[in-house]
Amino acid sequence: MKVVLLTISLAIILLAPLVCFSASVEKAEMLNQHGLIQEAKSELIDIIFSKSDDSDKAQSYYLLGTIAFDENKVSVALDSWRELANKYPNSSQAKMVKDRISELAEIVGESAKESVENAIALSYLRHGNFWSKGKDNKFSIDSSWIQNVEAATKWYDKVISEFPNSAASRIAYQDKLRTLIGWEETGKYGQKYGICFSFSQYMPQLLETFASFEKDHPKASTLQAFRYQIAQAYWRNKDWSKTREWLNLIIKESGDGSIDSFYKDLSERRLQRVEY
Repeated sequence: MKVVLLTISLAIILLAPLVCFSASVEKAEMLNQHGLIQEAKSELIDIIFSKSDDSDKAQSYYLLGTIAFDENKVSVALDSWRELANKYPNSSQAKMVKDRISELAEIVGESAKESVENAIALSYLRHGNFWSKGKDNKFSIDSSWIQNVEAATKWYDKVISEFPNSAASRIAYQDKLRTLIGWEETGKYGQKYGICFSFSQYMPQLLETFASFEKDHPKASTLQAFRYQIAQAYWRNKDWSKTREWLNLIIKESGDGSIDSFYKDLSERRLQRVEY
């Protein structure tokens, strides 16, 4: 009886680490989130070659592709997503990427470094590259006469509409708002964009976008910062009434009067001297 119990106890001890340290998508996501990229990739590969559910394997292929894409390893990313589409065609992840694989390959193909398995073909390529080493491996794009703000916001809007209430949507809103706020190129002939170029043209778009951003992402940490940018835009345009309106809104949104914050303090200081 003692021998049987000892055997069972040993089995529990030996199996315990396998249970405690089994690979998981959640663990891989956390590793990736904290910058432990290699560990995250190893975790995801372990899932693919384990007896995990197909849903976890599909998610692992998707995340491996996403990590590779972030590392600018475009060919590796596309290979991962193609594997995903081939092995798990009915998964939500496959449906998300399979219609975009060719589009992604076309857009980023110029910077992708593909591997060549045939040694003879590779040697021929290297011979050619020796004689054409002065060539540009990245295509240049002449964007003169193209409306930069409109071109940029078109793509941000696609993210917002196709991936609603996601982290990607929040980032797209923020980048769209920054684009509409605009910028000015340096130099004698530097161009202006967004409200820096035309307040009357882009301010209505900025306000509409901010209202949608606030509605879709009410807890976004950047809301106060963008409210101040709007107040500042009115201030530069010498619309003192609207400036005060937005500064007071920032103070109101700061909550309890006893709570202090950077933008609340900044707004109170600006309210002391609005006109100039």
